Amino acid sequence: MPKTIFGTTEKSNFILNMNKTTVEKWINGLLYGCIVILFIGGAVITAVEKANAFMGSFLYAAGFSCILFYIVLLLRKDIKLKNSPAAFLAIAMALLAFASYYRVVLTESSQEYINTALLGETGRYEGLLSIIAYFGIFLLATCAPSRETVKKIFFILVCSGIMQAIIAVMQHIPWDFPSDFRKLPAILLLKNVNLSSGLSDSPIFYGTFLTIVSGIAIAGAVWEEDPKIARIYGAAAMLFFLTGLFTSSVIPLIGIGADVAVVLVIEIFNKNGKKYRSGLLNSSKKRICAVILGLAAIFGIVFAAQGIYLRDKAIAYSDAFNRLYIVGSPSPVNEKSLWEIGRERSVTMIKDSPILGIGEDLMAKKQLESEELMIDSIDRSYNEYLYTAATRGVPASAVYILLIGIVIYRLIRSIKRFYANGEEWYIPALLAAVSAYSVQAWFGASAVTVAPYFWLLLGLSLSETVRRA
Repeated sequence: MPKTIFGTTEKSNFILNMNKTTVEKWINGLLYGCIVILFIGGAVITAVEKANAFMGSFLYAAGFSCILFYIVLLLRKDIKLKNSPAAFLAIAMALLAFASYYRVVLTESSQEYINTALLGETGRYEGLLSIIAYFGIFLLATCAPSRETVKKIFFILVCSGIMQAIIAVMQHIPWDFPSDFRKLPAILLLKNVNLSSGLSDSPIFYGTFLTIVSGIAIAGAVWEEDPKIARIYGAAAMLFFLTGLFTSSVIPLIGIGADVAVVLVIEIFNKNGKKYRSGLLNSSKKRICAVILGLAAIFGIVFAAQGIYLRDKAIAYSDAFNRLYIVGSPSPVNEKSLWEIGRERSVTMIKDSPILGIGEDLMAKKQLESEELMIDSIDRSYNEYLYTAATRGVPASAVYILLIGIVIYRLIRSIKRFYANGEEWYIPALLAAVSAYSVQAWFGASAVTVAPYFWLLLGLSLSETVRRA
């Protein structure tokens, strides 16, 4: 007898009685669609003035669609929660996020604070709804049906990265291409250098995005069997690093540096390496050497041509104070680094509310309550783990770190399978991207324009496809 939802018929029969092939097509379509929808959202908010208010809408469309289909998979019994420890971690994080939000609802009299905890700060939009959308993307990604799905996701993600990088190059050229980071007051020390932000809404956030796509591109350049695709990945890796230098942020240097380090270590421990049928770079060891030399050459050329300026503090205040107007003015005599200021403000908030935090995306507003804290107030810790602890509580940050730790541990264990046949290069690619993101997260910040991609990779890393590779 056909399955039904709550005793209904017809439409529910179609949903619950789809064959396996149809279900896999739906999963693939939704996962591919997440990347496309988020890319379109980034393009809209970059090209259209005052379109930032729609930033969260694209994420909600992607994330909540994934949640709905994940529920369908549960109803069909294609997946079982008891067989997915990662799902319990995601549910735990969601419950903690809800608890943090309702703490704000119960303790704050200001409707503005309640709305911010739900929808996020103006221009950031990383409130409760966005966080739940992240978890939805993560959960559906754990259901990725095949290695072809993972590889196609990689290719689509790198292609979207290439398009962002092309936009980033045009933002760096001194003309009228849309960019919010051109000769702003707080970055005058950069002289007349125009900063690249791609479609990520900030040079720092763009550096975080480059960390993710570079891990995939570098791994693909080294281990992809098809020489044409390997060349695309190699060229993409060079382009990503080039535009990373155009951000004047330390984040892409840390992130892409970590990507290279992970890929290099994996290749060093691969005693025999991987051989290819033809071409000058006919082994993985030659390819990794070529990648490192290419990145070094780009660094040298940019350094000689324009210099490399690292101004994360100026970028952060240009973004939050001069562009979004959500924090107080920076003090011209404060010589503390961006990360030191963020750490001090975050620790104070953690001490005030260690269990549930101050509420999602309320860091800026909490500091604006005090004239003393208003000076040098900042809307992000620029340490993702501290920020999570400050806004959602220490338990939420601990679960987040535990989830990342589990992912990295499982990927490291899966590397042995990659060494055995050399085909599943998406395993080291995931390890590089996830590890590099977790490293740069000590200095960067989560953003709705980038974080969904990370949660997508986390989910893929815990999928049965990767575990059985």
